Amino acid sequence: MEVQNIRIGLISPSPLNPRKTFNKAALEELASNIEKQGLLQPITVRVAKSEDVTDLETGDVTTIPCSYEIVCGERRFRAVSLLKAKEDEANVVKIKAHRKKSEKFQTISCIVREMTDDEAFEAMITENLQRKDVDPIEEAFAFAQLAEKGRTLEDIALKFGKSTRFVFDRIKLNGLIPELKERVRNGDIPLSGAMILSKLDE
Repeated sequence: MEVQNIRIGLISPSPLNPRKTFNKAALEELASNIEKQGLLQPITVRVAKSEDVTDLETGDVTTIPCSYEIVCGERRFRAVSLLKAKEDEANVVKIKAHRKKSEKFQTISCIVREMTDDEAFEAMITENLQRKDVDPIEEAFAFAQLAEKGRTLEDIALKFGKSTRFVFDRIKLNGLIPELKERVRNGDIPLSGAMILSKLDE
């Protein structure tokens, strides 16, 4: 599988990604590790927008990607983006001093894959639910989205190595009102309490 170096500015997070929370301290720690060791695993992207370019001599039309969307690796992307911002600041000083600017973190290693929205969404969910620190509210949203797309509880349970009961309970958890979801995230309501609340009617 070919790995390409793509400019950070051409890549953006996917609105489909169920993961919305990223720990700032953990991101800075990851950025520090990448700065020392480099990016050990490329991110996966798909083409978000492309344009046709015509060769004036031959008349041949070539489709060129002009923006990409992250499928897997948004956390790594955010960490490298922190390093890019730091490098950009240092480059302003270098340019003023007539020194060569650095280009180390202007691009990121990517695997470009052709994927439909459904394929991309499933890949995002799979990556997110394999984390050790998965947020139960995000997990609930992800399972609910899969169920809405026609996946059975049994299918979801088998795919992610969970019990059918666990998946059912998480989908119920997704039915909490936004204020309660936020209180679960903040630790104001324990998960066990949230599970009881999710079984109540409106």
